[in-house]
Amino acid sequence: MTLVCLWNPAAGTAAASAELAAALLTLAPRIRADRAGMVWADARGLEARGLAGGLLALIRERGGVPRAGISAVPVAAEIAAVYGSDDITVVEQGTERAFLAPWPLEVLAPPKELVPALEATGIERCGDLAALELGAVEVRFGAPGAALWRRARGEDTAPLFAPMARALPSASLEWSDYVLHDPERLLFILNRLTGSVSAALRAVGQGADRLTLVFTLAGGGSVEHAVQPSRPSADGAAWMRLLRDTLERVRLDDGVVGLALRVDAVRPTESVQGDVLDRGFASAGAAEAALARVLDRDAVLVTARNSQHPLVRRRTEWIEEPSSLVWARPQIGAGDTDPEIVLHLLPEPEPVEVEATDRQGFAVPVRYRGAEEGWQEIVAASGPDCLSGGQWDMAYAYEAYCCVRGDGELVQLCRDARRNRWEVHGIWR
Repeated sequence: MTLVCLWNPAAGTAAASAELAAALLTLAPRIRADRAGMVWADARGLEARGLAGGLLALIRERGGVPRAGISAVPVAAEIAAVYGSDDITVVEQGTERAFLAPWPLEVLAPPKELVPALEATGIERCGDLAALELGAVEVRFGAPGAALWRRARGEDTAPLFAPMARALPSASLEWSDYVLHDPERLLFILNRLTGSVSAALRAVGQGADRLTLVFTLAGGGSVEHAVQPSRPSADGAAWMRLLRDTLERVRLDDGVVGLALRVDAVRPTESVQGDVLDRGFASAGAAEAALARVLDRDAVLVTARNSQHPLVRRRTEWIEEPSSLVWARPQIGAGDTDPEIVLHLLPEPEPVEVEATDRQGFAVPVRYRGAEEGWQEIVAASGPDCLSGGQWDMAYAYEAYCCVRGDGELVQLCRDARRNRWEVHGIWR
């Protein structure tokens, strides 16, 4: 038995029921007041009859004349409380339909628009309606009738109480014999804490979306540092890369006598595609492991910093970043855009042979041929974007076209006006 329904006819208003519900919380872990005179208690994990007796005694002390119904199905518990002859009426699990069958259909409070149709068909009791086929009920009475049919059969599965929130994993360690002033000496302790927390998350199939590292200081108080992985993960090794970076950057005003790692938010772990390796499988984990091996071998991580230079090839400067940036969630700013196709420049412009047609004084490509492939037909070419300048350092003059090939590939074809030759500069993907 999981639900206790309390019916107190003496309760006058919904406010009175809410006040009573607050008092009942001293006995039951969770209480819900539905309407005037109707209160629900969550009895999961408890002895339901004993809990019901205690709740009834508390209501009687307040001048009430209550009754209680106990059942795993809300509608059965409600009918038992309101119409039962005893102070406590228990409906055993599996007998809900049989318990409801003799009662008049009015106890289920059918919608007013259904009452004439039900009376016209001679359906008077819950058992009469429950004996019908669902298809026949839907045809005759529609969706409201189908909902009433389920209640008459004791199939009311609407949850009255939300699932109990699971405590998020955490781990901590404190010591009193010494004080640490160098945060990097905490790596060994942090590795053990990370292993414990990640194991707890893997056991329930969840990944940490946000972590907090807490330093307990010798002089009292604590300092917290938030850590956000790039995607929900229970991979302790990936966490340690971020946490190690946090330890390298943290500056504390006092020695450390305790360390804690706390998970603040979780989401189900995702099996997403990792197209660093392939385009057809959920390989994000394998791609992440491969990237970790590359970075652990003294690789350099760089990000692009763009200027306002009109030539894409001269616009970008590459800046070295700490490797932990791979595992951290980027901060989204107002200037960030949604994912879109981008131009991938070739290492060097590829000279090509082009057949063009005249359009308003410009030579517009209609097909081209490279050194290693045959003729490629161009079904559409937008442009040109005329780019020129650099007369004081490296002069340039280009007519750039965005071209759609017959196979659907998007390429950038440029005519170098100074040399009068065509080049493929990049591909949009």
